[in-house]
Amino acid sequence: MVQCNSSSDEGLKKLTAADFEGAFNDTLSQYIRTKIKEYDFCYFDLTLTERDSWIRKIVDVLLAPNIEEAGEHRFEQWEKGWGQNLDELETSSTVEALVPRYYGKYNVLRWKQKFITPAHKDFERNSHAIIQDWLFDKYMRNAETVYEFGCGPGHNLFRVRNVNPKAKIWGLDWATSSQKIIQRLARNGIDRNFFAKRFNFFDPDENFNLENNSIIYTSASIEQVGTQYKRFVEYLLRQRPALCIHIEPIAEFLDENNLLDYLSIQYFKKRKYLSGYLDFLRQLEKRGQIKIHRAQRTYIGSLFIEGYSVIVWSPVK
Repeated sequence: MVQCNSSSDEGLKKLTAADFEGAFNDTLSQYIRTKIKEYDFCYFDLTLTERDSWIRKIVDVLLAPNIEEAGEHRFEQWEKGWGQNLDELETSSTVEALVPRYYGKYNVLRWKQKFITPAHKDFERNSHAIIQDWLFDKYMRNAETVYEFGCGPGHNLFRVRNVNPKAKIWGLDWATSSQKIIQRLARNGIDRNFFAKRFNFFDPDENFNLENNSIIYTSASIEQVGTQYKRFVEYLLRQRPALCIHIEPIAEFLDENNLLDYLSIQYFKKRKYLSGYLDFLRQLEKRGQIKIHRAQRTYIGSLFIEGYSVIVWSPVK
């Protein structure tokens, strides 16, 4: 673990609980404060030359003609990706086998509308994790059943378990390799209260009924549906979970007059990521169909996007 107080690391800084409280606009529990210390968020500021170099990389990608778009056509890629995690789980019983390969691709991250250089490789993964820890600690401690839609290899389910030892926890994904991972975790006794089901955002299974007073969440998953989210929301309105939590890229929160925010929005558009989702939920709230409890950016992101904004809402009973 990197020691941020080391005098030999000139310019090394560290995000603290106070920094996250400011970003999240919330008072954090002792549980989250302890997590922040464990994750050890050490970083360096960039020079102007370094910043410009990363911005040029983003612009080059935005100008490239062959960038891959999100959507249904990527199913086989996700199947293959989670299949790699499944293969690794066969030779390793640790949760580390479940970590997706997309973390830490670039040695730069977003924090408070600027770039920073992480001091160690797990900074990006941990910055995503602390948002989940915060929301799970805040909303899920007394839940009887929790569902993650678009759960991938199931790595997030363990953070739910950390705050709630008794809940039934479901992982749902359109890739069958995801269900095989979660079923193996349950079968091997790693967590026998984990359950799995195939679920496709583009074609929700209306026969899959959520348990009463359940909580659902998505984390960097409905970003893949672009503008095709209405069927999923309609499914949730019919199922009436007690609470719906999203950690997703939400362009409505970003400031087009800020260069990094502007580039993030353009990347959303280029990849055809989630678009118009918050505005749609606001329309539903105006009609009296839902109540939005929290809607905000977290100021945390990767090279190309600030992708971890938060929306918490519930259907009106």
